Amino acid sequence: IQQRQFNKASNSTYCIFMVNKPYAITCSVVAFYIPFLLMVLAYHRIYETQQHLQEPRQHLQEPQQHLQEPRQHPPDQHSTHRMKTETKAAKTLCIIMGCFCLCWAPFFVTNIVDPFINYTVPSKLWTAFLWLGYINSGLNPFLYAFLNKAFRRAFLIILCCGDERYRRPSILGQTVPCSTTTINGSTHVLR
Repeated sequence: IQQRQFNKASNSTYCIFMVNKPYAITCSVVAFYIPFLLMVLAYHRIYETQQHLQEPRQHLQEPQQHLQEPRQHPPDQHSTHRMKTETKAAKTLCIIMGCFCLCWAPFFVTNIVDPFINYTVPSKLWTAFLWLGYINSGLNPFLYAFLNKAFRRAFLIILCCGDERYRRPSILGQTVPCSTTTINGSTHVLR
């Protein structure tokens, strides 16, 4: 503690936030491990439900070799579109959750381990792990924009100060001739 409080390079002292073992465990469990566990359980349930919903569809789409008559219950377009949407939502959730865990896990593992190894984790490593967690917050808007068309459109409108080019065309029809452009796989109307 004495060595950490005295900065030899600048010949001055600085404030160090050091936690005891019970506080480190409680703080980390409440702030990271319980939410992480809940996210994993929720994602697991989503995955199981998705698999359960896909099984009947696969049986309907398999060729029926033992029957001479053609398939009588083809999957309708609405349910196929819904399944694709749900699959994409599950993948999006997995990517966002994975980035959150990868970015914050080093900090919260270190937060618990450090008091048990007599506070020997170097301060530069602490800083790097903390900034990795902060980077997650900076990544989120880009992850959402990359993975979700509606969010991407809103993100472009915000970044371009409400530029009308990125708004959806009106249902009532166009009053101004327009053209379209594709940005990152999403079609946008340009007026």
